[in-house]
Amino acid sequence: MVSSDSQFGVWVIDETVSVSCVERLGDARRLATHMGTQVAVLLSGETTNACQDLIHHGADRVFIFEQPTDLRTKVCMTSETLQTFQPRVVFAGGNAPAREWAALLAARQDWLLISPALMVDWQSGTLKVTRLDYSGRQSCHVTARENETVVVTMRTGVAEACPPDLSRTGEIRKIELSRDVKSNTETKSMTRIIPADPATVDIRHSDCLISGGRGLGGKEGFDLLQRVAAKLDAGVAASRMAVDLGWIEYERQVGQTGKTVEPNLYIACGISGASHHLDGMSQAKHIVAINTDRNAPIFKLAHLGLVADWCGVF
Repeated sequence: MVSSDSQFGVWVIDETVSVSCVERLGDARRLATHMGTQVAVLLSGETTNACQDLIHHGADRVFIFEQPTDLRTKVCMTSETLQTFQPRVVFAGGNAPAREWAALLAARQDWLLISPALMVDWQSGTLKVTRLDYSGRQSCHVTARENETVVVTMRTGVAEACPPDLSRTGEIRKIELSRDVKSNTETKSMTRIIPADPATVDIRHSDCLISGGRGLGGKEGFDLLQRVAAKLDAGVAASRMAVDLGWIEYERQVGQTGKTVEPNLYIACGISGASHHLDGMSQAKHIVAINTDRNAPIFKLAHLGLVADWCGVF
């Protein structure tokens, strides 16, 4: 644990003393000067040997997690440390792991996350952040509420480092896991994988498909096919003819002008087997064909063929 010190209003968090870290420290130093506060850096995977460089580049205090930490522990430790100091701005990196760290920290503390940020300004007691909009092509401005903590992520090359000042002095501290953090990180979690709904998933990702063609006779045939599919935990697909007749939507079409599917099981009902349809499903692991026409081309491709009315089979 660390003692409370509200003088550290601007923070930089990073894994190590990297180029990106030193760049963000430069922006943090200039911002802290305008705000009349100090700058702290928190590192999760660095030794004290390189930390003096951060002090030369503008840090007033550097905190180091004593032991290597996974993401969950890192978020807990960062949250515990920073909430003690009540920061106004936290600068995080712009790569994927850093953005995840920043997002989880902001969510845990209910702080404002702005990602990616281009610039952070302090104007007449108000914190203003320039960021990219969601298109990534234009910038916009976000004004933080009074006393609101803001977590910003910055990509490498956006911020500008301060020239090193070898006369600067600062403090380096190590942080140990508190009992609360140990308790939180030792809590077991359970993961449950929820399978996609076969009725709505894209047919290209279905493990089992039951497909209908002109032999179904109309929309009513597809209504019945969908009930059968629900019993089999299968998705519903169709030939081009069924789609052209308006019996089912285009997104369910299999073939050269539709989608190519490779399910574990493909059941073709009332589909004759035109070449453009076969091209779209020939890679299925198991193919079952049901058709009243024993000469239907699809039987040549099927692993199991049933010469029958598909309604009688199900």
